[in-house]
Amino acid sequence: MTRTLGYKVKILILILIACAFCVGLVYLNALSSKLQYDINSINNKITEASWQIRNLEVSVKRQTNITNLEAKAAAIGMVYPGFSDIVYLRGETPKVQDFAVALKENIYR
Repeated sequence: MTRTLGYKVKILILILIACAFCVGLVYLNALSSKLQYDINSINNKITEASWQIRNLEVSVKRQTNITNLEAKAAAIGMVYPGFSDIVYLRGETPKVQDFAVALKENIYR
């Protein structure tokens, strides 16, 4: 009788260990699912932010388009200066070609 009682206790302990193991697996699966959900949420936020950045870049390019800037300047009464309106601060008369090169370098920097 003590032998059968010993086997019953061992079987009961093994069943309890198996149940604890199964509960642990379910918990780990739930935790993994939550982490995956959080990762997907963050990835969606990153995607949304990148689209907003692209939209803002397009808006900046549209607003800084030379045609748009000229129209805005003309609307407030600005005009291109004539050669008689240009004032040189250093007393030197720069070459027009050098001015164009300097302007290009400043724009594309």
